[in-house]
Amino acid sequence: MDNNPAWYKTWFDTPFYHTLYQDRNIAEAQFFLKKLIKEIPILPSHSILDIACGRGRHALFLSEQGYDVTGIDLSPNSIAYAQQEAKKKALNASFDVHDMRTAVNTQFDIVLNLFTSIGYFENLHDNTSAIQAFYDNLVPGGVAVIDFLHVPWVKKHWVTDEVVTKGDVEFTLHRTFEGGWIQKHISFHHKGNAFSFTERVAALELSDFEQMFEQVGFRIRNVFGDYTLSPYNPEHAERLILVVEK
Repeated sequence: MDNNPAWYKTWFDTPFYHTLYQDRNIAEAQFFLKKLIKEIPILPSHSILDIACGRGRHALFLSEQGYDVTGIDLSPNSIAYAQQEAKKKALNASFDVHDMRTAVNTQFDIVLNLFTSIGYFENLHDNTSAIQAFYDNLVPGGVAVIDFLHVPWVKKHWVTDEVVTKGDVEFTLHRTFEGGWIQKHISFHHKGNAFSFTERVAALELSDFEQMFEQVGFRIRNVFGDYTLSPYNPEHAERLILVVEK
């Protein structure tokens, strides 16, 4: 039993996380995936591993396109939801609870890590462990895609304090940027109970990823700056989307 679990083990496994982010742009995510399919390209015969898949919004969509997809995530509740959706839709997608810092038992043609799903670990060396696992999860010549926030863009569009209402919950958000960490403090009440969580992600930049890629043996194929896959421009990029090859 983990008596002091990391924030991502608790917050991502609560229903409130999905309540807060219920309005994520599904159409944008699907557009992005369609662009990736053409860009890489992802062939019908390719197997795909979606790392930190959450409730499976990317993995389920790819399975609907006919791909053999496996999704892994630390959240048992999210994995249970994705499994239920795959069964309901009779999709060729499997989902398992798994820590991204260790490789799975099967190698894949494509590894995806989307929507800023790395950089949470208190020990920054764990990020390199995760990148190593991404590498080990791939067949020789396989391709990984890491979609991360772009720190300058985040700073430019920073909103320190915000109150948002989703359903019957009013969330108070307070953002801080200190010591190389981007943090979002989340507080709210529900059915008379007070709750408080903190999201925390390392402010990793291109140079940080380049160093990790060099350590594990990844070769950078492309760097894009948004979900339309525009070339990366450090002054204007909205995202840091890295395509690397084993």
